Amino acid sequence: MLLSVLLFFYNQGYNRANIYLAGFLFLSSLFYLIQYVFIFSHSLTAITWFAAGLPATVYLIGPFAYLYIRSILRDNTRLSKKDYLHFLVFIVVFIGTIPYIFSSLDYKMNIARCIESNDWGSLKYRPNVIVPPIVNRFMRPLHPLIYAIATWCLIFNYKVKIFNNKNHTYDFQVIKRWVLIFSGFVLLAALLHQILFINSLLVVGKSAFITKSYPLMLLFSILYVLLMVALLFFPHILYGIPVKKSESYLIPAADTTFNKVVEPVAMETEQISTDEINAEAENDNDDKYVQLFSIEYLTEIQSKLDKWMLDELYLEADCSFVKVAMQIQIPQHHLNYYFNTILDKKFTDWRNQLRIQFSKSLLEKDITEEITIEALSVKSGFASQTTFNRAFKTYLGVTPTQFIKSKS
Repeated sequence: MLLSVLLFFYNQGYNRANIYLAGFLFLSSLFYLIQYVFIFSHSLTAITWFAAGLPATVYLIGPFAYLYIRSILRDNTRLSKKDYLHFLVFIVVFIGTIPYIFSSLDYKMNIARCIESNDWGSLKYRPNVIVPPIVNRFMRPLHPLIYAIATWCLIFNYKVKIFNNKNHTYDFQVIKRWVLIFSGFVLLAALLHQILFINSLLVVGKSAFITKSYPLMLLFSILYVLLMVALLFFPHILYGIPVKKSESYLIPAADTTFNKVVEPVAMETEQISTDEINAEAENDNDDKYVQLFSIEYLTEIQSKLDKWMLDELYLEADCSFVKVAMQIQIPQHHLNYYFNTILDKKFTDWRNQLRIQFSKSLLEKDITEEITIEALSVKSGFASQTTFNRAFKTYLGVTPTQFIKSKS
């Protein structure tokens, strides 16, 4: 539940799809907590509080999971008027619990005693005035199962984007696996819920139910924890399927003609709206890539890198990826995603290219009359002249000495 709250309030750079994910995690955690209280707790007070409108949250778990996957696949988090029907069952069930919320404490305690007792199946009271207990009991496991099946139908409708996509980047593969794992977990959870419901019908009394169902509940708990751990160890999950790269995000390649200086200036970004990217994706079936980093956040990262480059901090001898992330105050995994997916470059290649551009501009000014090649390599941020020569030839096709001779 804490993880879902953090994801909801600290989701800088992401669109609403992760809010659906946060909602799913929070509501499912809350529902499982309620089930723990009902099954294993012997506190009448706790049962009294949790028996209010909270059990109705089970009717939100399925819709939030479905909307989350749909948002990733469609790159559209907006809800249409019809989409609000997904919350209709929850609203009806919750309204039915309002009289219980305002009922007397004695009435609530009587219901709590029925839930806590071993004969919990024969509930004599109605905590919901709209939905009969027997109907509510059958609907709870069936509702998530319907949405789990709908989620997989959605995946099969977008199988071309997921399975036949030509994008083989690391970020795409992570999201592809996550979509399948998450949807698989939702389906497995719904099926286990169905089995537990059947067990509650076949056995008599809470004790017998716990004995028969405990292994399944333990297995499900372990799987649920692993799902949370995946989010912590693979933050790329939150980025979405990588978007088709725009040329406006790419730094110009090093000039190999020697006819002009490629200055280490800031990258200029054309302001591109999300709608334009979506429209472009719709017109290109092979490049229907989606991502959850907003254009505004990408522009913010790029602007900070622009300033970083203008300050020529890449010339520092200890310039490293970790240090850059700290200097521009961008999380490392965000910056890593930016380089790997948006720029399609390794950080070291990008940094060395800037250094070579800097050294080339100095050579164009005949600075070798004042300093040696070795001193120039140090001034450009390289640890040794050998590394400088190798990088110079990689980007410009010749060594610094050959470049100087070509000018004369």
